[in-house]
Amino acid sequence: MNTLKNPNRNPIVWIKDCITLAKPFWQSEKRYLGYLLVSLVIILQLATVVMNVLINKWNNSFYDAIQRYDIGAFYHGIITFSIYATIYIACAILAYLLQRKLEIIWRQWLTTYYLDLWLSHKAFYKSRFLNQVNDNPDQRISDDVNSFIILSLELSLGFVTSLVNLFSFISILWGLSGIIHFTLFNHPFNLHGYMVWVAIMYSFIATYIKFKVGKPLVRLDYQEQAYEAHLRYNLVRVKENSESIAFYNGETQEKHNLTKRIQAIVDNFGKIIYRQLKLNIIEIGYQQIAMIFPLVAVAPRYFTKLIKLGDVMQITNAFSQVHGSLSYFMYSYTTLAGLRATMDRLFEFLHAVDQAKALPGLPIKSGIYPLEVNNLSITTPSGQTLTKNICFLLKSGDKLLVKGKTGCGKTTLLRSLAGMWHFASGEIKQAPNLVTLFISQKPYLPIDSLLAVVSYPSISLTANLDKVTYILNKCELGYLLPRLNDVADWSTILSLGEQQKIAFARILLNQPDIVYCDEATSALDEESESNLYQLICQELPNITIVSVAHRSSVATWHNKFLNLSTLDIA
Repeated sequence: MNTLKNPNRNPIVWIKDCITLAKPFWQSEKRYLGYLLVSLVIILQLATVVMNVLINKWNNSFYDAIQRYDIGAFYHGIITFSIYATIYIACAILAYLLQRKLEIIWRQWLTTYYLDLWLSHKAFYKSRFLNQVNDNPDQRISDDVNSFIILSLELSLGFVTSLVNLFSFISILWGLSGIIHFTLFNHPFNLHGYMVWVAIMYSFIATYIKFKVGKPLVRLDYQEQAYEAHLRYNLVRVKENSESIAFYNGETQEKHNLTKRIQAIVDNFGKIIYRQLKLNIIEIGYQQIAMIFPLVAVAPRYFTKLIKLGDVMQITNAFSQVHGSLSYFMYSYTTLAGLRATMDRLFEFLHAVDQAKALPGLPIKSGIYPLEVNNLSITTPSGQTLTKNICFLLKSGDKLLVKGKTGCGKTTLLRSLAGMWHFASGEIKQAPNLVTLFISQKPYLPIDSLLAVVSYPSISLTANLDKVTYILNKCELGYLLPRLNDVADWSTILSLGEQQKIAFARILLNQPDIVYCDEATSALDEESESNLYQLICQELPNITIVSVAHRSSVATWHNKFLNLSTLDIA
């Protein structure tokens, strides 16, 4: 599992990291809509601050009316407050809706952007060859992208509101505080706006303590996301391999493995609860003291009749707004820790994608023939030689059968020829603009309509129903025609033999120039195998095929042979 290397970055680095991750969207074609929405949200939040200022002033006149027993002013104050509250609620709700609209637009764009990065240059495949494998990219593209957007917007917009709130109320609190006179070390002092200084000192001390206590939360949040992703991944693997597990009676072993994953989550969650408990004690104590603290601070002036009850209530409200704004990061510490952990996981994902794209590979050069190989040598990622000095030439219509002992590198040779193996040297040439197709022993079937599954990877072919019908009948799959529009997980419905027939149907539909077949008929009887190869040769006479197979019956449909165990070619 990847671990967080440096959870204690300074605030400037945090901000730079956040900007780096957010920049692609705010420089995209959606940026103008994004700027419009975020501007409207800020304007509406500023409107709520204005309402808070008006409500603060209302406190003074309303409680003075109560002190004077002025019932008319009392009811007038109720009406005024109702108007302020209605405007405040309307602005808050509208700001919430626009912020959620921005979140979904940003998420759609950024998720697509990350998908493009992951799928381009086959980074999703190449990443398996990295020294440190990027775990659970699915979670990083879905959950982490969403968390980053929600948390970054929540923190940034909240900070803007708190900043405006602070500047709006600090002047009010300064003016209401007056001057306090005290003696320290036999020297008299006059402190102007003393309630402002009290709020600053009170908030700073509490924030410092909370940051010191909560520092481990970044690492714990990071681990929580990783452990949760590992559990989901293993549950999906049990689902995908349910038949094999059932045949092995492997339920006990699977339960043991999953229980270990759950225990890791529970242990880490216990540490989070313990750390969060400390933070809650600090925060709750801070909030409770803050309710009485300003009253204690202004009491001397009130009881000496320097200020009235309305002044007390206005000062208390202004103090609450100022210390709340100053304590923004303290209240948001848990959110900050979650954002830091999320950003670290996204940076790891981006780093892995960059590493995968930069992996050295054997380029396929332009040539005259469909496929020409000279002095090709293949190794494992650790450097162990699988095979070397492979040479052959395939012209249009040639069919090459690759044989050899298990583990000699037959499948790896196909990967190298298809440009998907990066631990090879030599020369591979291919005529330009040729279309290739790779058929594995267990074909990939996406969760989609059967029509899309048969046409995969092409999208345009799904419209050609007559051609699909003809080919399915030829591939002995005509009984599936009534289900062409059914969407299902076809890999769990169709047998492996049926899936391999679908793979041959794909060859006929996509009509590639070169097809690589890796044990493509291993689950078929010899008659079906013969029919499918014969069909390919009849329908696509100029197709070039490179096959890996153990069955001797496959040799009938090939005119060239390569034995990797002896490096003989015929």
